[in-house]
Amino acid sequence: MGVSAGDYPHEWLQALAPVAVSGLDPAATVAGRTRIGPRAVSLAGGLNSHQFVGELLKHGWRADAVKFIAAWLPPRDSLWFATLGVWQTYRLLGQSGAEESLRRVAAFVRAPSAANLSAIGPAKQLLRDGGTMGLLAQAALYSGENISSVKGKTIKPAAHLTRKLAGAALIVAAAKWPGKQKGACLEQFASMGLDIAEGQHLWAPNPQQKYPGLRKPPLREIFSQKAGNIWEDWNR
Repeated sequence: MGVSAGDYPHEWLQALAPVAVSGLDPAATVAGRTRIGPRAVSLAGGLNSHQFVGELLKHGWRADAVKFIAAWLPPRDSLWFATLGVWQTYRLLGQSGAEESLRRVAAFVRAPSAANLSAIGPAKQLLRDGGTMGLLAQAALYSGENISSVKGKTIKPAAHLTRKLAGAALIVAAAKWPGKQKGACLEQFASMGLDIAEGQHLWAPNPQQKYPGLRKPPLREIFSQKAGNIWEDWNR
C-alpha cells in the first residue's frame, strides 16, 4: 500500500516501506500487533481481517476496531491515519500548542527520512511524553533504526510498535471528547481508517496503487463514506 516499492527512495527508512496487506490476513495475527480487549481477542480465532473488523463494529467495540485497523494498515499508512485523527481532534476542539509537532510528524510521513525523523524531537524527550502528541511522536520514533538516547548505544525498536502506538494515539485523542462525543469520535476514526485502507485521504494521491480495503458487505453499506459527516478536508 502507499507507493510501490520501486518508487520508495533508498535513503528513506525501510520500516515505512510499502508492505503487502490483505483483508484475508488472519485476524489473530494482526491483533497480535496491538492491544485489544479480551472479548475482542476471543473472537479473533478463525476469522480473517475483513470479518473481524465487521464483528468489532457490530458489537460496538469501536476502540478495538480503531486499534485493529491501525495494526492492519502498513506502518506508513497507520502513522498517517493517527496523524490525521489527532490533527483533526486538536483543530475541532480548538486546542493549540501542538501545531508544530503535528506538522513535523506529517512532514516525516510524506518523506520518511532520518533527517525528518530527527526533526520531530530527541528520543529521550519523546519517550517521556505519555499524552496524545507523545504517543504520536513515539509511533514515528519507533520506525527508526535506533531509539537509544545514549551515544554509541543502539536499541532497535520491536516490530509493529509504530502501528501499536498509532492506534494508542488515536484512542487517547478520542478521550478528549466529553461524554457520548467520545464514542462518536471513535466511530469517525474507524470510518476514516476504513477509508484509508481503500487508499483515500493519503499524504499524496497514487491511483496506480491498488488498495484491498477492509470493507465487505454489509460493512460497506453501514460504514461507507461516513468519515465526511464530521471531518472535513483531511489533508488541510
